[in-house]
Amino acid sequence: MSDSPAGDGFEDPRRFLARHALRTKESFGQCFLIAPPVARAIVDAVGPAPDETVVEIGTGPGTLAKMLAPRARRVIAIERDRDLVRALAADDLAPNIELVEADAATWDYAAVEGPHSIVGNLPYQITGRLLRAIQTPPMRWRVAVVMVQLEVAKRLLASPNDDDWGALSIFTQAGCDVSRVVQASPGCFHPAPRVHSAVVKLTPRATPRARETKTFQDMVHALFAARRKTLRNGLSSLVVRDRAAGVCERAGVDPGARPETLTIEQLGHLADALDAERGAR
Repeated sequence: MSDSPAGDGFEDPRRFLARHALRTKESFGQCFLIAPPVARAIVDAVGPAPDETVVEIGTGPGTLAKMLAPRARRVIAIERDRDLVRALAADDLAPNIELVEADAATWDYAAVEGPHSIVGNLPYQITGRLLRAIQTPPMRWRVAVVMVQLEVAKRLLASPNDDDWGALSIFTQAGCDVSRVVQASPGCFHPAPRVHSAVVKLTPRATPRARETKTFQDMVHALFAARRKTLRNGLSSLVVRDRAAGVCERAGVDPGARPETLTIEQLGHLADALDAERGAR
């Protein structure tokens, strides 16, 4: 067990836990990052400006918050584990670290004022909820750098015709560019999880690739719930089957194609055509 030799503020979470006589809680999905190179890669990927606020999802022992504080105007460290919040409050934290005891899945990310970014090691059991929470419009943050299960990272980074291409890929990439930062093995955490992890960086697009309307959301969910069906058949829950081919033709896509082959732009055109068909009836 050792701290980072680089003097970058990294503290091994096991030291923090020992200092405060705490243990990780399985019920909270707690797996704390103990690998300085991975922590450093996360901080560098966020790259906060001196006038920027960084919102950390699930600060845990405050490892990343302490590393980010010297580079940012403010760090809002969200944590729902009351024991960890008390321990952090008892530590000598930098004055620009603001501790918030709250559930990060329901916290209002759109309420943060001024330039800001998001960082976090997302608990595996609520990763999807947290990703949707931070992507709820309007997305005013500059970047979001998040640790997720490797399988989730593959879905976030997937492309059409990939086995991992699906609703999560589409909803995320419709509004954000996604890039891989670093991968992390189970040994990078305490306690070691049973899965591998990866850090991805989300950057909001100035112009979304598709409008995420309710029709778009419902259509994507319906199509990928039956991803092996043709579009003609997959749209049957949303439009009369004998009209589905016409909707596809209006959108400029092949009714015999499968959902996994379509780009986000094509899916956006399909949703617009579906709205037009419904309005014409």
